[in-house]
Amino acid sequence: MILFSHDKEIIFKITNAVLLIWLVAALAVASSAAIRLVLKEPVRTYSYEEYKLNSCLYIKETTDLDLTDDEIEQRCQLQYNDYKFNQDNSEYYKWLTLYTSLANVIIVGGVMYFINRKKEHKAS
Repeated sequence: MILFSHDKEIIFKITNAVLLIWLVAALAVASSAAIRLVLKEPVRTYSYEEYKLNSCLYIKETTDLDLTDDEIEQRCQLQYNDYKFNQDNSEYYKWLTLYTSLANVIIVGGVMYFINRKKEHKAS
């Protein structure tokens, strides 16, 4: 399979160049996604009490509204739930990126193979 032979038309040479660049980029994204899945990101998981102490103290100080302690507690609980939800979704999106990039590699590689395969001539 020769991508840039002299007997190929210019459109196939340009197509092969574009597909080759696309394939290299897809391989880079796939390897990056695989590395991010293997090497886990160091994330500190907070309990609600730790999160409340570290992240919810500003609610009382920064809001202009007169909030009751229950309202502050509700806001803090909502923020904590969002924090936990985002941590859980992070893993999902890492897998999604890996699967998408691997599919991209397979599709582009397949197209390159079928465009550049040698055509067998039948002897009549």
